Amino acid sequence: MIEITSVKNSKVQFVKKLQDKSFRKREGLLVVEGENIVKDLPSSVEAENIFVVKDKVGEFDYILKRYAQDKIIAVDDKVMKSLSETVTPSGILAVVKANAQKKDIVGNVVILDGISDPGNFGTIIRTCVACDIKDIIAINCVDYTSGKVVRASMGGIFRVNITECDRNEALTMLSNHKLYALDMGGESIYELSKPIEPFALAVGSESKGLSAELRNNSQIVALPMKGDIESLNAGVSLSIALYRFVFEK
Repeated sequence: MIEITSVKNSKVQFVKKLQDKSFRKREGLLVVEGENIVKDLPSSVEAENIFVVKDKVGEFDYILKRYAQDKIIAVDDKVMKSLSETVTPSGILAVVKANAQKKDIVGNVVILDGISDPGNFGTIIRTCVACDIKDIIAINCVDYTSGKVVRASMGGIFRVNITECDRNEALTMLSNHKLYALDMGGESIYELSKPIEPFALAVGSESKGLSAELRNNSQIVALPMKGDIESLNAGVSLSIALYRFVFEK
């Protein structure tokens, strides 16, 4: 086990650089922070390093024993605080290889059209995993490799394939899918007959809604509302609709 006590150490500086999107993309690495996410990393995910506060090595031993000693780096509180993007670091952080993007779309798909909120993106990833959706297409969305999205996904990001592309590419890739899109004024999802599979279910931007390209190429569906509220946020809307699509017979 390596020990580091200086924030100027090259390994520490490297991790801090991963807060930059372009550097993450170039290196093909993600920073995963928090006990629950690190402990649930799939065995297929390759870890470059595990940083742990020295005083918590014993507490996190059940996680650390999965990794070779030369990958584990013990640090003090000052170094961990410099590495962490959270206000109160949990004491463990991993640098891991990101999933390679795949262009072969198999089965049902979720399309995110301009999702800018990291929390919504992460929530949708978790819902997709719960519904056994293997592929997400992201069009003009927040960077899904950011720490906020990774944390909000609770590790789900390693269990789906996320493909970034433009709208025309998405429509071409999904030429064999039935497209549905959530938007106001559409048919209630509870009146809809069983979705045609394979389906692609799209949700639009929190502020702008669906793009014209997706709206014009999809069957529009909506969530019924009784109360005096205009809409739900994208993460909630997509989750409700996807559960209806996947689990109701």
